[in-house]
Amino acid sequence: MHLAQRNAARVIPVVAQRGIIYDRYHKVIVTNRVDFGVYLLPHLIDNNNKVQILNTVSRLTGVPVAEIENRLEIKKSRTFEPVLVKGDLSLQTVSHIEEEKEKFDAIVVRSQPVRSYPYGTAAAHVLGYVGEIDANELEQYKDEGYKLGDSIGKMGLEKLYDRYLRGEDGGQKLEIDVYGTPVRVIESNDPVPGNNLEITIDIELQREVERLLAGKNGGVVILDPISGEVLAMASSPTFDQKRLLASLKDPRHPFMNRAISAYPSGSIFKPITLISVLEEKLANPLEILFCPGFYMLGDHRANCWKLTGHGRISVFEGLVWSCDVVFYEMGRRAGPALLSNYAKIFGLGKETGIDLPQEKPGLVPDADWKQRVLKEKWYPGDSINFGIGQGYLQVSPLQMSVLYGALATGEKVRPFIVRNVKDPEGKVLLENKTKVEKLSIKAEILKTVREALYAVVVRGTGRGAQVEGMSSAGKTGTAENPGLPHAWFLCWAPCDKPEIVVAAFVEHGQHGDQVTASIARGGLEWYKTHRFKGEKPLPYTKPVI
Repeated sequence: MHLAQRNAARVIPVVAQRGIIYDRYHKVIVTNRVDFGVYLLPHLIDNNNKVQILNTVSRLTGVPVAEIENRLEIKKSRTFEPVLVKGDLSLQTVSHIEEEKEKFDAIVVRSQPVRSYPYGTAAAHVLGYVGEIDANELEQYKDEGYKLGDSIGKMGLEKLYDRYLRGEDGGQKLEIDVYGTPVRVIESNDPVPGNNLEITIDIELQREVERLLAGKNGGVVILDPISGEVLAMASSPTFDQKRLLASLKDPRHPFMNRAISAYPSGSIFKPITLISVLEEKLANPLEILFCPGFYMLGDHRANCWKLTGHGRISVFEGLVWSCDVVFYEMGRRAGPALLSNYAKIFGLGKETGIDLPQEKPGLVPDADWKQRVLKEKWYPGDSINFGIGQGYLQVSPLQMSVLYGALATGEKVRPFIVRNVKDPEGKVLLENKTKVEKLSIKAEILKTVREALYAVVVRGTGRGAQVEGMSSAGKTGTAENPGLPHAWFLCWAPCDKPEIVVAAFVEHGQHGDQVTASIARGGLEWYKTHRFKGEKPLPYTKPVI
């Protein structure tokens, strides 16, 4: 056969840079840096040199021979495309490979862009990370142009917006002779950079929230209740996108985004119980009950958190002081259908619709659910537990931030993180806009609940969250759990013109008036100092009721 007929084509790829991610003030929080990777050219590997080449590359990179062979086998149908063996090589490793590869034309070292994080691990759960495409992903996305060795978003925004961020690889197609020498350029294409994301996160506020949460297992969300923009979303423990293997071995599950995971709610659910009985005229705020420190349901005794009791107490003050006896009774009156209905009006039991993968819907139980799933009937004891946010109810910090935003404004917003996607020239390709749903709750009932939650922070169980010069309304929560109980604190500020909602949750944090109230106060203080628009708060006056 004539030599010219045996010429082949070699593709020299040029990897496209992924799009840049900016925070709400246009600070670069994800960009790219140059990385070196070692590749093999399959068409230059034969039975005579294969063992030596694979052993050499394995020795230099630490990648097992069997794994390299597997990569070559998967790529067999694309003989002339280089196969990535390992990326993110140190300069020392590159130097050693350069020395060895002179013996083998099949070994090639190339540079390519990889992700860089100017703010370190800040917002890791929101941003996610990028990794090499695996076999399952390749099978799922092969029709979209993905190929072996490509990078793909594995979590967070990197995953959900991957098709916008990834760009289009370029490269040269060279004609080479039988000796592996380039003869001519057949085709040449420049890489097309990926599109850029502008997100709602305030990276400086994000870092402060993560500092406040450090050392604890939990999640915090700070939400703009008017627009739905997420200003901060923290989950602890976090992970390092550059040291993923170490994080995989961490028994505390650092890849779990606790801000969008579901947990028992405890007393932060009590405003919904109150709304349900007021709306259905099953109670009124002035009604007086007696709390001796426990509630009797037949022969069953359910304790109040204050074992010495609150004594004579109104329904309104029951929310201010989080009296369990008041809300056992309210839960009994409401029953599962009403409690479930009002919980769902406020968005519980389903995803919020945030643009992040793996959001948990939580759980809003009722009698049908219990019969269907647990094969048991609903008992009055289930209702009193439901009334105080215990039992089967499961909610996420994100869901509760939306719920408390709705209490503050009368409107439920869809939370979102990406403001827009722009191409490298600045053209807007996608834009997320505020989506609002007006609540069907009577204005006077919402006003009553707001006044009670204001009083919680001024003189009730939430005093630990007070910030001088900026009023807030909120609620503590302690959710029973095997071992130590979980701690919650939810609030918005300022009371009269809400700018932010803070949802703080700590696993096994015990009491919401302590650890989570302190986290919320820290977030509010930072916001007041650095971002607060400066409206004067309303002075506290004891409500007429």
